Amino acid sequence: MKLSFSTFYNLPSSEARYELALNLIYEKFQPAHCLIGKFIDSDTRVKTVAYAVDGVKSNYIIYDLEGTPCKDAKDSQSVCSISCNLQQMYAEDEILKIFDIDGYLGVTLRALDHTPIGIMVCLFDEQIEISSDDKHWFRELSLLVGAELNHNLELAAQEILVKQLAKGERIARLSSWSWNISRNTHIFSQEMRALINHPCEELCFEQFCDCLIEKDQKALRVIMQKLRTGQVDQVDMNVSHKERNQFKGLFRVIGHVERSEEQEDERVFSATIQDITYIYSLNRQLELTNVVFEHATEAIMITDHLNRVVMVNRAFERLTGYSDTELLGRNPSVLSSGQHDAEFYAKMWATLSSQNTWKGEIYNRRKNGQIFPEELTLNIVRDDDGEVINYVAIFRDITEWKRNEAQLTFYANHEPLTALLNRRCFMDIVEEKISASRSRSHPCSLLFIGLDHFKEINDIYGPEIGDKVLISVAKRLKNGLRKLDTISRYGGDEFAILLDNTNVESALHIANKLSDKLKQPYVFSELTIELSASTGIAQLDYKQRVTAAKFIRNAAHALESAKKNNRGNVALHNQEIQNAHLNKIALRDKLRAAIKQKLLKVYYQPIVDQNSGKIVKFEALVRWFDDQQGMISPGAFIPIAEEFGFIHQIGQFVLERACHDLRHMHDLGYTEVSVSVNRSVNEFKVSNNQFDLISTAIEQAGIPYESVTVEVTESMATNRYTWELLKTLRDKGVEIALDDFCTGYSSLSHIIDNQVDYLKIDKSFVDSLMQDKSKQIMISCLVNMAAQLGIKVIAEGVESQVQLKMLAELGCDHIQGYYYSPARPLNACVKLLEEFNAQQEEHVSFAAAKQTRV
Repeated sequence: MKLSFSTFYNLPSSEARYELALNLIYEKFQPAHCLIGKFIDSDTRVKTVAYAVDGVKSNYIIYDLEGTPCKDAKDSQSVCSISCNLQQMYAEDEILKIFDIDGYLGVTLRALDHTPIGIMVCLFDEQIEISSDDKHWFRELSLLVGAELNHNLELAAQEILVKQLAKGERIARLSSWSWNISRNTHIFSQEMRALINHPCEELCFEQFCDCLIEKDQKALRVIMQKLRTGQVDQVDMNVSHKERNQFKGLFRVIGHVERSEEQEDERVFSATIQDITYIYSLNRQLELTNVVFEHATEAIMITDHLNRVVMVNRAFERLTGYSDTELLGRNPSVLSSGQHDAEFYAKMWATLSSQNTWKGEIYNRRKNGQIFPEELTLNIVRDDDGEVINYVAIFRDITEWKRNEAQLTFYANHEPLTALLNRRCFMDIVEEKISASRSRSHPCSLLFIGLDHFKEINDIYGPEIGDKVLISVAKRLKNGLRKLDTISRYGGDEFAILLDNTNVESALHIANKLSDKLKQPYVFSELTIELSASTGIAQLDYKQRVTAAKFIRNAAHALESAKKNNRGNVALHNQEIQNAHLNKIALRDKLRAAIKQKLLKVYYQPIVDQNSGKIVKFEALVRWFDDQQGMISPGAFIPIAEEFGFIHQIGQFVLERACHDLRHMHDLGYTEVSVSVNRSVNEFKVSNNQFDLISTAIEQAGIPYESVTVEVTESMATNRYTWELLKTLRDKGVEIALDDFCTGYSSLSHIIDNQVDYLKIDKSFVDSLMQDKSKQIMISCLVNMAAQLGIKVIAEGVESQVQLKMLAELGCDHIQGYYYSPARPLNACVKLLEEFNAQQEEHVSFAAAKQTRV
């Protein structure tokens, strides 16, 4: 069953829509429990509006939010997914234990103003894995369900307000008051004590006045003075009790002055004091209801028991073009569009009569003759005997909604920038095509195209130009394909193309033709951009059972091979590529085990000060010696660690081991020696607090902050967050080195705007130093500039006396490379220190003797 706006909203009731949503969810995820609930009791509890157990409708439930995963999902803006160990994470949630729940999927349902109104939840009794596409689907469904729930809550609120129009008045609470003005005596009836909650048997005016709020006391005394002097003869005013609440305490005083029946010359003020709190509140509520009725955004029409119009609101007038005077007393059939037959109306009235409500879509006609779709809800109002009093119709124009539905359907399947199919829709089509190809024994090919160095276009020209390039690429690809082929934008700069009924030779021909098209210059005004694209091809073997995911993955592996060998080429997925991928996976698993079993080692390569001839620093380098393969090059396993997320574990291991070994060197007396540790771009993330990790390692080893240098590549250090973190570390004393300088990312602004302690000239630059005069000039300029900025320069990869002499002439003060030593274990490094740092021998001998005595 597929998610469809028309299917969802053509159902006759909210209950049916909710049931459809639960069926869709169960069909997709097979949860043990699935529910749609609304928040109640100030959002502290959930009351289900639909609930299913193992896909079967169940009774409604109410549960507290506190201490449940639903509480976290409510506070989240996105889909909340927990794959396993749910009971351990929410130990206080007894329901999870009762139902033996292990996995969770939930999303908050929100009103149009984004206020949380409910939640949609799946509970699983086993571990789950929810993909990003599944979350996106779940999120899309939640928007439909949330809109339905929000609409029903609004309708419920409006229906309550409409019913309040029929409320009447209740029996008044009343007391009499007589004031003989000439004698200044006051008499209150017994009811007055209950009105003002006063215990005295006889009340005086001052006691009545004192119970009022201060401003009303003053107002009442002013009126009394005017009555005494004859300035006024009548009073009608409201006063409030000091303890007034929503049920009592607002009094209406109505009275007039008349002559005493006993003495003609005496004037008497006779009045009533009535508690009008309820009446006042009711009137305000009725006024508010009328305001809501008149200003509601949805059209409302009320008819009598004979279905004659008695009342419409302003929204109705605006929507239909009819005024209330034109429709009063008429049958609503004047709005009929003629597009529904007698059977449609018969079913509608039958449902309304039996269920007292009907909801659905209907087409009506405006006064100007225009036909429009509307969502209509009809309700019957009955008296105590069950007789019909009124019919209430609430509806809204859904023309825009229908238009948006078509747009949403398009964008649900297409990527907005290029209008190509998106990944999810493409995967579905590939799956269908695989089944069709297998049944008809037709060949099928898949191209996976990746733009080469596209990131550089974004970095250099900005994302707007990058978007224009992607749009142009999409147009060229579409123009170069047949109508029966399917193209999608699979990822950022990756495109996937399904070639129907195509063999390997044809696929290679098409791939090369598309590659030539994409190599043509891209011209935007005065800007011309040239780029190439690499392509991977996978051929479907319809004799084998292959899923869409594996088919696409094979093409992606071929693309990876094409980029690795020579960008801009086309590679066909074959056994060699498959074996390379399997080898990478095998090396990944072996590396994971090596990290877990602590089989990695740390070696150190010395850095020598040219002026003193001493070793002043060691660079810590990770080494891996495998029992079967022997030494595995860092160039082989470091990229795998980067790709699969192991690099932070390796980096932290190297840091902690290097700090510990440096402490050993310091204990031997070589306190002037420091250590350099490389950090990867994947380690400098906001979620991974490098400041705490590096600081803790240094402090636990008991070495000075100044003896540790953090090396980062300049391409990584362009990140603003990285520079801020490096500055914080530098403030603590840690030294900073820019590694691989002069390799293409160099920017003088980085070393001017951000303080560093070392620049490391890359080995590839040093290798061609003797043959390239321009590089000699560059190094000379760099050394001079660094000297003026107080930065030291380290030349990497020095292997010969000739290179050493040239670097000395150019003023480079620190040397690292095989000329002095490759990376060695700690014990060998100590011997190097004894050899190079001869003047330290006495201190070393003393420290060694001290250790022997200990």
